[in-house]
Amino acid sequence: MTKDIECAASQGGLVWEDISVSLPAKRPLSSYFRNIPPFADKQLLTGLSGSVAPGEMLAIMGPSGAGKSTFLDVLSTRRAPSSGSVTVSIATKDVKSVSSYVEQHDSLLGVLTVRETIWYSAKLSLPPTTPTADIDARVDVIIADLGLTSVASQRIGTPIQRGISGGQKRRVSIGCSLVTLPKILFLDEPTSGLDTFTAHEVVGAIANLAKRHSIAVLATIHSPNWEIFSTFDNALLLSKGRTVYQGSTGGVAAWFAGLGHRCPEFTNPADFMIGLVNDDFVDSSRSKGREGVSNAGEKVTKGDSGAFADAWASHVSTRITPGTSHHALVGSGHDRSSPKFTTCSDAPSPSAPASSSFAIHLSRTLTLTRRNLLNYSRNLLAYGIRLGMYLGMGVLLATVWVHLSLTDTRINDRLSVHFFSVAFLGFMAVAGIPSFLEERAVLLRESRNRLYGPLAFTLANTISTVPLMFVCSLLFSVLTYWSIGLRPGGFGKFLVFLYLGVLTAEFQALLVAAALPIFVAALAVSAFLNGFWMCVQGYFIRAANLPRFWYYWAHWIDYETYAFDLLVQNDMLGTVFACQGSVVGGDCNCAYPSSLIKQGICAVSGEDVMHAIGIPTNTMGLYAGLLVVIMVVYRVGFYGVLKWQLR
Repeated sequence: MTKDIECAASQGGLVWEDISVSLPAKRPLSSYFRNIPPFADKQLLTGLSGSVAPGEMLAIMGPSGAGKSTFLDVLSTRRAPSSGSVTVSIATKDVKSVSSYVEQHDSLLGVLTVRETIWYSAKLSLPPTTPTADIDARVDVIIADLGLTSVASQRIGTPIQRGISGGQKRRVSIGCSLVTLPKILFLDEPTSGLDTFTAHEVVGAIANLAKRHSIAVLATIHSPNWEIFSTFDNALLLSKGRTVYQGSTGGVAAWFAGLGHRCPEFTNPADFMIGLVNDDFVDSSRSKGREGVSNAGEKVTKGDSGAFADAWASHVSTRITPGTSHHALVGSGHDRSSPKFTTCSDAPSPSAPASSSFAIHLSRTLTLTRRNLLNYSRNLLAYGIRLGMYLGMGVLLATVWVHLSLTDTRINDRLSVHFFSVAFLGFMAVAGIPSFLEERAVLLRESRNRLYGPLAFTLANTISTVPLMFVCSLLFSVLTYWSIGLRPGGFGKFLVFLYLGVLTAEFQALLVAAALPIFVAALAVSAFLNGFWMCVQGYFIRAANLPRFWYYWAHWIDYETYAFDLLVQNDMLGTVFACQGSVVGGDCNCAYPSSLIKQGICAVSGEDVMHAIGIPTNTMGLYAGLLVVIMVVYRVGFYGVLKWQLR
């Protein structure tokens, strides 16, 4: 298994040719009526060409606004260029199928250990039939190569539980990409937010893996010190979307010395060259009106990024093409030898037999479900507290609405119990938003690296949420049902109907959080929706008295309408409530119109109560089915939102 890691990425590199990216200029509306010609497009990248060989590390550098992130997104095919091409110099595979992208911010599940985090990435990337022993072996190799062996069993860390350090988290994120055996690794600011020692540690680990496993590495990096900078084989310096230098890191000083700017002794060449092309604090009039192309050897004014780019363009006589050696762009004789393209035809293939598309999707769904359940079982902040909330709410109802008597004066109290159960337990679904946003961040990282798609995530999320909400509903129901004194024999249906309402509320909150992945915004919209559903549900104001505008649509798409009516039907059907007075004495007085008085009984039936408040008596199956339909709509909407966001 170790041997396949050594050889898997050793058969190809990345080549890009004449990459340009432009944005259409925004025109004021008035320009369309004044015959003003269109403004020129904003050029983000201009004519970039080059290549990276297996085992080689390229540092993409430049001042702010130089186009580094845009360039990395184009190379990784996350963004389409306006012109030019990006190819992998092997077979006909596209870039995404042989690459992995490590984003600037670590998106990890805090309650998983280092080994578990990397293990699940490997499991999701490999064929379903891959033996567990092979996955374990691959994970062990990556953990050892990244220097994470000592913390392999430690958790990543949460706000209430200290975990591994920032540098170790960066290495875990890198390990999640490397364990998939990419031929090309893209890194966006891998040292961002790290101290100097940790940054050097991280880059050194990447360099060792790149050489050992023949992985082409492209990294945007900001202001590296000399130790970090010299770890890279080559550097690409951009300024305003143009190439200013592209060659070995050791050749930087010599190239700019040839342009009249000698790097002072004890000065970091990386900082020196960025300072030369940074024109943020240079009078723009210096370079205005300058025409022609600078040749190597001419003195170029500091801050004149256009002249530096012209000098490099003049120096490079041959553009890189798929048939041109990547050494053609090296700017001086200081180029270090780079790893050659090698093959591993003698290595046994680690791949398991080809699996069907259905088997792959099923395996990924089950793997995600397994990871979700592990996350839920450990995440005290997200799920332990939620269970505590349902427990507390159950104790509250059981001690406030305790032993409701079967009299007409307590009917409204019973209705309040059902409303409270549906509305406020549904409102508590917003507590699941923070944990979902953490899962969503992991989804974005893993789906963009083609580990799985939104369908597998939606199915796994559904399967994982169903038992959690059932446990919460069961806990609440056991605490409240008999303590309050609801209809004997109706506990099973009460649990089912409450569960349907709570689960629907959960899916609604998840849909809102998926559409608005900002905690405050999702919380505000979810709170508004729950308040809105309470208003049109039919408890505070009878459904028959609702304004017709709200009644004909809002009342009937409100999941609380059906959940509340189901709980009321379950409790009221067959229940009789005694009234004040007696029929014989002629002073029988019921809080609701009663059909039993005509029969000589001073009482009101549950059916009479339901008729008075406008709740049907024979729609349990229909309303339960409608709740399921609303749940399905929310889940389909959830999938659609994620699909659109990941397009």
